[in-house]
Formats: sequence, C-alpha cells, structure tokens
Amino acid sequence: MPIHITTPTWGGPCLQPLLPATAVTTAFPDVRELQSSGCFSSLLFFDEQCPDLCIRLSNYFLGADAGWYEQSQGDRLLVLQFVLHDCLHYKLGESERKSMSEGQFNFFTAPSISKINWFDPANSHADTLDIHFSPTYLHKLGDDFPELIRWIGKKNLSSTLSATPATVTPIMLRMLHAIHDCPYTGDLRRTYLQAKAAVLLLLALEQLINRPTEQQAGVPLRKYDLEKLYEAREYLLHNIENPPTLKQLAHKVGLNEFKLKKGYKQVFGTTIFGDFNKVRMEDAKQNLLETNKSIAEISLLAGYDDPPNFIRAFKHYFGCAPNRFRKQQIIANGKLRS
Repeated sequence: MPIHITTPTWGGPCLQPLLPATAVTTAFPDVRELQSSGCFSSLLFFDEQCPDLCIRLSNYFLGADAGWYEQSQGDRLLVLQFVLHDCLHYKLGESERKSMSEGQFNFFTAPSISKINWFDPANSHADTLDIHFSPTYLHKLGDDFPELIRWIGKKNLSSTLSATPATVTPIMLRMLHAIHDCPYTGDLRRTYLQAKAAVLLLLALEQLINRPTEQQAGVPLRKYDLEKLYEAREYLLHNIENPPTLKQLAHKVGLNEFKLKKGYKQVFGTTIFGDFNKVRMEDAKQNLLETNKSIAEISLLAGYDDPPNFIRAFKHYFGCAPNRFRKQQIIANGKLRS
C-alpha cells in the first residue's frame, strides 16, 4: 500500500498523519497514526502486511534541510531496519546520536516511535527496508535466542539489539532482493514475503547476537561491496588450480586490496587464503579417497607444482601425510573407487 506525502513548498515543513486506507486493529505499527515533519521534498512508503509482520519500504527524497522528526503513539515498536541506499544518522529517545550505512542493519525497540533522523546533505535520497514484528511472533524464538527475549522484555526502554550495526551477508542480500522484487500477488504474495522475512530475521539475529567481537569494528561495506566480495569468493573457488594473487583478485572484482582482504574476513569469517586452502585440501582428500590418482597428480590438481610442498600442506591440515591417509581409509572402508 503506497502512502505519499509532499511538502507544500520546497524545503517547507510538513506535519501530516499517515494512515492506511482501512484502519483495522492489528499488532503492527503500520496502522497507527504517524506524524512526520521536516524539510524533505517527499516521503514515500510501501507497506506489505503479513500475518506476523509488516514490511515497509521507505524512500526519503530530501529537500533543503537534511533532517526530520518522526513520532507516533500506539503499539510498541519492534523493527528490524536495513539501510538500502546511502546512510542514516538517528537518535532514539535520549540516547546518543548513532549511524547506519548502506548495507548495515540493526534491531530497534521502543515503547513508541520517537526519533530524529539525519541525512548527509550531499545525498539526494535514502532508502530503508523495515520489518515490524509482533511481540508474540518474536517470543516463539525464545528457546534459540534467549538474548532477544531478555532484550524485548525491557518494555519501557528505547534501544538497539546490538551496540553497533551488523553488515548484510550475501545470503541476506539475496533475501532482501527476493522481498523487494516479489513477483506474486494476493495471498501467495503474503505467504512468500512471510517466509522470506522469517529467514531474514533468523540470519539477522545470528549476526547481531552471535557475531565475533572483532567483526563489530569491521570496515563499512555497502551493497556494491558485498556483491563484489561474493563475486570474489565465487571466482576464487572456481580457479583452485590456478589461483589469483590478492592484487589480481582485487582488480578482477573492482575492489581495493584492503577492502577485499578485510571485507572477506568480515563477511565469510575466514581469510581469503584460509577459504581457498580449505577447498583445495577437501578436493585433494576427495581425490585420495575416490580415485586411484597418484600423489603427484593430486598435487597438481590442488595447485601445487612441487609434490613435497603439497604433502607438507596436507599433513599440516589433516594431521597425516596423503599416502598414510589413503591407506587408513582403505583399511577402514575398503577399496578405492576406480
């Protein structure tokens, strides 16, 4: 459902209630009165209501001033917010000013909306995708995410689930694209969006609650960077026999070496070499167990021109040399495949 408001004059203030066409009683914030004021040129909402959640795609087209105030009374706010374009600076209640960049997200709770959003004056507009959840739905996750239940139990506080925003992973990016580009209508559309949002919620909670501390201070990654990191990993793992250098890989995908190196660790939880080495060692193990290829042949397939180097690397990874590993498996499982 689209809701569109425009300032009476360029850069002028706007204070106008936003209500769905038919206001019905639900557990979601999309049906309560929303008042917004600021010097934006226009504000466009698209709301999708599902049984347990409401999805809101918001496009802010900015005017002369780069800030606006939003407030409402009614149902409690429990919203997972993703920044899709540019960045937002915000303040929740009396808390300090914080920010989220493109490709970042966080979970917000508050007794009701009462926040100020700031935008970079150099940006022409900003986009967000917000998923509002009912408390009942979130409480169903209590056994797996007790931290979430403790957090939403603080009903009179305005806060975020994580002190710092998390970064969207490649699989989360695919879920966001699926929600944004949903091709269905009617009941099938609501079922589809509900399913995708549920998966996105679980992935988001794992990032916000379980991510290692060092990832919280990672490099800022935009949607473009995430797509390029995913492209880099795919290219790397398809070129095991002739691996590129860090410089070659960075040039191939269009990222600088620093962002590629740091971003790869941040998104995939391992270094470029660690990921690459894991795949080629697992491939070498498979060749040992499922073929009669010689150690020299397997060494070349794993990208080693010198078999002794391969033997040392294999022993370091699996704890024993390739020939001994193969013999142990033959004894345990029988003959190799021809």
